[in-house]
Amino acid sequence: MKIKNIVSILLLCCLLVTAWPGFAEAEANVDLQAIESFVRENMDDGNIPGLSVVIVQGGQETYKKGFGYADTSAQQLVEHSTLFELGSNSKAFTGLAVLQLVGQGKIKLDEPVQTYLPWLRLMYRGDPANVTVEQFLHHTSGLPFQTIGDIEASTADDALEQTVRKLDGYELANRPGEVYEYATVNYDVLGLLVQTVSGRHYETYMAEQVLQPLGLSHTVLRTGPEALPGLATGYKPGFLSALAYDAPTYRGNTPAGYLVSNADDMEKWLRFQLGLEQHPDLSPLIEQSRLPDRSVKPYYDGSSYAAGWQVYQKGSGEIAHGGNNPNFSSYIVFRPEDQLGVAVLANMNSAVTAAIGQGIMDMMLQKTPVLQKDLYQQVDTVAVVVIALLVPMSLVTLGFLVLLLRQVRQGTRQFTGNGKKIALGAGLAFVFLAGFTACLYKLPDVLFSGLPWGFVYVWTPCTLFLAIGAVSLTVLLLCLYFLLSFFFKKNQDRALFALIVLGLASGFGNAFIIFVINKALQARETFNSGLFLYFVMGIVLYVFGQRLIRTRLIDITNRAVFDKRMELINKILRTSYQKLQSLEEGKIQASLNNDTETVSRFSNIVVTSITSLITLVCCFVYLGYINLFGLLASIAVVAVAVGLYLAVGNAANRLWEETRDIQNVFFKFILDLNKGFKELYLHQGRRNAFRQDMEESCDTYREKRTRGDMKFANVFVIGELLFTFVIGGVAFLFPLLFTDVETETLVSFVFVFLYMTGPLHNVMNGFPELLRVRISWQRIQQLIDELSQLEAEAAPALEVAAASVAKTELQGLELRGVEYRYKAGGAGQEFQVGPVDYSFHPGEVVFITGGNGSGKSTLSKLITGLYAPDGGEILLNGERMSPETLGQHFATVFSDFYLFEKLYGIDYEAKREELERHMKVLQLEEKLTVQDGVFSTIRLSTGQRKRIALLISYLEDRPVYLFDEWAADQDPEFREFFYLTLLPEMKRRGKLVIAVTHDDRYFHLADRVIKMELGQIANQEE
Repeated sequence: MKIKNIVSILLLCCLLVTAWPGFAEAEANVDLQAIESFVRENMDDGNIPGLSVVIVQGGQETYKKGFGYADTSAQQLVEHSTLFELGSNSKAFTGLAVLQLVGQGKIKLDEPVQTYLPWLRLMYRGDPANVTVEQFLHHTSGLPFQTIGDIEASTADDALEQTVRKLDGYELANRPGEVYEYATVNYDVLGLLVQTVSGRHYETYMAEQVLQPLGLSHTVLRTGPEALPGLATGYKPGFLSALAYDAPTYRGNTPAGYLVSNADDMEKWLRFQLGLEQHPDLSPLIEQSRLPDRSVKPYYDGSSYAAGWQVYQKGSGEIAHGGNNPNFSSYIVFRPEDQLGVAVLANMNSAVTAAIGQGIMDMMLQKTPVLQKDLYQQVDTVAVVVIALLVPMSLVTLGFLVLLLRQVRQGTRQFTGNGKKIALGAGLAFVFLAGFTACLYKLPDVLFSGLPWGFVYVWTPCTLFLAIGAVSLTVLLLCLYFLLSFFFKKNQDRALFALIVLGLASGFGNAFIIFVINKALQARETFNSGLFLYFVMGIVLYVFGQRLIRTRLIDITNRAVFDKRMELINKILRTSYQKLQSLEEGKIQASLNNDTETVSRFSNIVVTSITSLITLVCCFVYLGYINLFGLLASIAVVAVAVGLYLAVGNAANRLWEETRDIQNVFFKFILDLNKGFKELYLHQGRRNAFRQDMEESCDTYREKRTRGDMKFANVFVIGELLFTFVIGGVAFLFPLLFTDVETETLVSFVFVFLYMTGPLHNVMNGFPELLRVRISWQRIQQLIDELSQLEAEAAPALEVAAASVAKTELQGLELRGVEYRYKAGGAGQEFQVGPVDYSFHPGEVVFITGGNGSGKSTLSKLITGLYAPDGGEILLNGERMSPETLGQHFATVFSDFYLFEKLYGIDYEAKREELERHMKVLQLEEKLTVQDGVFSTIRLSTGQRKRIALLISYLEDRPVYLFDEWAADQDPEFREFFYLTLLPEMKRRGKLVIAVTHDDRYFHLADRVIKMELGQIANQEE
């Protein structure tokens, strides 16, 4: 029994000790060094010049310390006596005055304010509304927060009354007594109520009835711009630092925000709040002032409002209030049950002040401080970035605008406008500028809760307006540039500057949409017209940017493809026949068809990838704004994904290079299929074997391309998985690792990150496509370079020959020691034609004959310039001729001739009569017609096609004609026509005719017959 009693006594002692004020949560041994480090670190982060910190804890010695400077220019340190504006912490004093008058029976809390201010009419949904004094005291009057923007700067004695009179006839946002909405002007009404009921000026009453009785001898009410002795210089953010700012005087807002005090008086004020000091009359009222109104829903931060205090249900009960003026801020937080209080005064308007005050309280309670970002500091940072980006952008735009105007003056840009085009351009510019102006006008709705521009000018950093100016100037210059470039066109204008601007605008617009949506989801009001307008503007930027850039890039890309194709074609046409034959078969077709087609997809890939990349960059910036650790995690994931893509890209690139080589082989197969279809059709075994080779080639292409695609598919899945891990990490690990991160921040981060997956997919999918485009572009360029080397010698000669051939009269063609060598097979054996010495004369017919492999075809190609001799020379009219020049003097029909569907290089209109006459002679008039130089058909027999080729050569009217086995496929009738009619007629016209033939029964018609054997002229017959 005694043991039980002893145990009971011990347990009771433990309960008494733990219940002793300050024991449960406040520790006796406070790490002041850690607190001071915390204060200094946050001051630096918030660029706060000076702070005064007060910590009151039970019966212990009060901690008071100044940090930083009261005046940075004078290097004046903050001291206990340094004065600061309290901002909204003034409301507790006004509330105390109201309760004092209530205690004296001069005011009733449940009476409508109109009882004391009968001229103040407030409306709700068009009807008069009675708002009680208590409702003003608890911010449930129905007046909205935005009424702070209606308070005008004034130092007049009646400024307070003028402030309240502006509320006369005001339409309330909520029914009185139903919603707690913080509105600073509520306490201006109460201040005027104190003034009216007491019969004394508000400042006088407060000094005599509240401040002096409490012994707050350093606390005064600021009534004018005059400098108070000991008052710190006020600052606000600007250019990433703190700039001294002399704010306007709002005497009409004194009851709500313009008491001035210092650390000494804040110590006393906290001691009264904690009950450590007592005043016989005011202490009960101070305790009463902390009773919250819980008849309405708490504020979004969980607080309920009392008479100038926000009351939180934390631990034993926490009471706090922040205060912000344009260039000062303060924060007071205390726990009466724990006898613990903190006050922080700062000479800059910053949310960091409240974070420091609350952080100190949390550290006193052995909790981790929660960091808080300052809106105005963030606005300043963004504004500085905007200025840094747009000032150079404006200068660059101005430079391009000056260049455009110079081009207009020089005539390189021509006016292409008409009435309709001018109206369209001017209309679009007007609509865009009107929308842009509306967005600027609505900026306070988006960033500053719909407060007016006058309020924004006083409270926000000056850099905001400089940034707005930079944005406006850039937009105006860009609009002018686009408008002028729309009216004044330049041939083949790539407009890269315009493309870059449109790409940036489109990507930013895409990212901006998600920012606005995220902001709208976080907004507490049901509909924000400013956010909706910004949402529409984001869509306009993205859609029209995409439309314009895609249109322009499609045109540029297809023009580039056209230019490359024509460059290839020109180089091919300027290359000698002999050298062109050295190219791999199928290579030209693959480049002209597949490669150029692949490159033509470049525009869509680039537009999508660049727009997505800009969107990602903007999203990364926004993620950094939301949470730095989240940004670092996302950058790490993207870095890993990019690294994997680059590593895989090298392997895939090699595979795709091989697949591209296979395309050359495939085109060779297509040529074989087309040219050798007769042989394939007539031989089943050959057809099957050929099909097997084509199948193997296609299968190799399929296998290598699949391997390349699979590499990227695997990396794509890994990238997706990494992104999913990051989102999961944010949702599950961040709350554990970073306890100061709010749920709202995590939701925003995940929301934005999910949105980023779309642009990221576009970038990742675009990477392999860009590799393919690069391969095709390189192959085109390689072919161009190869052709350039082959073309180097031929091009000048071709130009000269084409210009002079029409004026040349043939006097003679001579071969001196002409020889040509080439490999006959893979064993290294050479076959040689020549040396050949021979002279041809105009007006003669020369036949060349010989067996297969005798060299007659090679000699024909040497004579016509298709082959360049390895030795010797060919002279035309006694002058040495290059093969390119020589060929321009010949009209030919080779045995392996090609028949074009159009009469290229022939003035068919001038020779129409001659054309029709020869078609009749060759019995072709019933087989085909010629319309605009185009044959109606060339799907004819070999003999008929040769007759068409003969007709074309005849119309060319060149000095020398060469026919290679022309009569071999002709009927006897046309064979006789060729030998007995056509050749003699050409001879009479002075033409040199060289015919490769085996028709020995017509040899007597030739002036000379050359017989070739083993590459040599074996015999000559006259």
